[in-house]
Amino acid sequence: MKTYSLIFVLVIVAGCVLVESYAVLARQPAANEAVVRKFEAAFNKHDVAAMAALVTDDAQWLSIDGDKLSVETSGKAALEKWLTGYFKSCPSCRSEFEALLVAGSYVSVHEQALWQSKNGPKTQHGLGVYEVRGGLIRRVWYYPAEQ
Repeated sequence: MKTYSLIFVLVIVAGCVLVESYAVLARQPAANEAVVRKFEAAFNKHDVAAMAALVTDDAQWLSIDGDKLSVETSGKAALEKWLTGYFKSCPSCRSEFEALLVAGSYVSVHEQALWQSKNGPKTQHGLGVYEVRGGLIRRVWYYPAEQ
């Protein structure tokens, strides 16, 4: 009789652990999406410090063009320097996510970039994939933008 009680208790505890684990996994995609949306909001404010707070120390920004993969920046400090220069060269730049898809640690975005040029407003569209680990962006892959 005691063996059955112990087995019953173990089954109940294991079931509770599984339910809690599933609940954590179910919340993770929403949390990953929130990190990427915060990054976009900081981008639109040109707040490099807020953007840096959302990335890992060894974060990478990568560009994909056909069969070539280029590392734009590697490390938080390099990303901050790159973003500071980018915002100086494009003070009107901002971004809008037109679509977003979460697959676990990966958040894919279809983005519209907007800025003012000497000839008036400009836009382009691009695709990006953000890898979020431990609540921070670890890598970003961007594909060539199109008008």
